[in-house]
Amino acid sequence: MTTLKTSEIPIIELCGSPRERGRCYGETAKPLIAQVVDAWRADLGNFGENTISDKPLDLDDYLNAFFSQTDYLSAIKQWTPNLLEEVKGIAEGSGQTFDNILGLQLMDEEWVFGLRHRLNRPITKCTAFGIPDQANGVSYAGQNMDVPSWVEGKQVLLRVMPTETSPEALVFSIAGSLGLNGLNANGLGITCNTLVQLNEATNGLPVLFVLRSILEKQSIDLAEQYLRQIPHASGQNYILSSPGDVRCLECCGTSVVSYAPGTYQGRVFHTNHPLVNQDESDVLPPEKRRSKNTVVRLDSISSRLGDTDNAITLRDIKAALAAHDDPDNPVSRSINPDNIGNSIGYTAGASIYELGDVPRLHLSAGPPCETAFGVFEFSAKA
Repeated sequence: MTTLKTSEIPIIELCGSPRERGRCYGETAKPLIAQVVDAWRADLGNFGENTISDKPLDLDDYLNAFFSQTDYLSAIKQWTPNLLEEVKGIAEGSGQTFDNILGLQLMDEEWVFGLRHRLNRPITKCTAFGIPDQANGVSYAGQNMDVPSWVEGKQVLLRVMPTETSPEALVFSIAGSLGLNGLNANGLGITCNTLVQLNEATNGLPVLFVLRSILEKQSIDLAEQYLRQIPHASGQNYILSSPGDVRCLECCGTSVVSYAPGTYQGRVFHTNHPLVNQDESDVLPPEKRRSKNTVVRLDSISSRLGDTDNAITLRDIKAALAAHDDPDNPVSRSINPDNIGNSIGYTAGASIYELGDVPRLHLSAGPPCETAFGVFEFSAKA
């Protein structure tokens, strides 16, 4: 199957008030958002055993149960009212219901909810890294973004224009979503990879709202302060990055724990199992909390980029993100044509943040083992 070329990814510029940004987003990407909503709702139909009600379960019943048994909206209103306005604007501009657009922002939280109800949800997604202070004075960070394969062809790049209080941001996303990862014009980057083993909080702030809020911050110190202040809805590992500085935090509904390995001289690598945070929930049985897939991917990227005797180049990073060191558990996952339309993960994009005097985003709009990278810079208006 042909994947989206990076040169073809839609770039959507968002400016104005939060509501105006959302409406612009919704109107510009209206056909793509309709496809995303349809595919997302179809994927929700992968129910497995019904433990929610005694009657046959349909999509609306499931979503009603999800919304009624959680209270993410209160945290969103408290911590990110501007992003709630943006979500409302997306719904208005795209002609979709608010519940459908809000639900798109809660994919990680729905995955945890679904796992609790014995549904088939992906648990091994994303490979992330951070490499501070190379010999040329440039730091690097980034990740492969592994998500369900139905997002293919629906990726977008958001250029969120600056305001009086926040810098311009480049945000990799799928149509209708607030964003999956990104970098701002101050050279502050964020990656995230799910840790479903850790405690969730059904009244916490969902990951996509966390991510966009971080990209509004002016510095890495303010970003870390924010991560330690807010309640977290789901288990996530975040790597914050800026020139000369990389910080890794495993966050969940009950704690935030820094990860700083004694090896690698400040370099950090992460996949989908906790390395320091021990606040584990019962959402996964013990035998599924540390799968071979997540361990192999971590070994692959750390072995390729962890040798501190070698200065790391962009070429090294691209090769590490494209790696198939274990063909059964590759870092870069191509689409399996037999699995289109279900929850089997694939690499929808790879992001590399080049953090020097001029921050740049290197983006592959698909699996980096088969998709070329493009370079994106901040606008002169920032």
